[in-house]
Amino acid sequence: MRVRKAIAALSIASFAVMGTVVMAPAAQAGGYGCSGGLSWSGPVANGTVYDYFDGTNNCSVFVKSTYAGTLTYMDIQIENSSGTQGNRDPGYFSSYAGPSRVYGVGKCVREYVFEEDPDGLVITSQYTPWHSCG
Repeated sequence: MRVRKAIAALSIASFAVMGTVVMAPAAQAGGYGCSGGLSWSGPVANGTVYDYFDGTNNCSVFVKSTYAGTLTYMDIQIENSSGTQGNRDPGYFSSYAGPSRVYGVGKCVREYVFEEDPDGLVITSQYTPWHSCG
């Protein structure tokens, strides 16, 4: 009889712990100074653009693959399909430029990315396609 009570107590305790774990709110994913979940990523010349959406704003970064670890001049700016431009983030970076944010509810967004090599020659200057519409 004591064994049954002990098993029952353990089962209830296990259920309570599992219930607590299941009921815990999920953490926001985000990355690179952005909040929200990853809504799009795409290759660009010499890197990748990552776009996150937090329910209100899109937030993007340009992560370089060429000259990674070396300071080079980079820039990123996001814009929405209404023509509103987010902040620019120009400067000398060793891994990524950004974040750049813009209002994204009911909008598509795209990014303009730019990078120079260590000698100052332009190696990336392009827009991403429109994406993350909604």
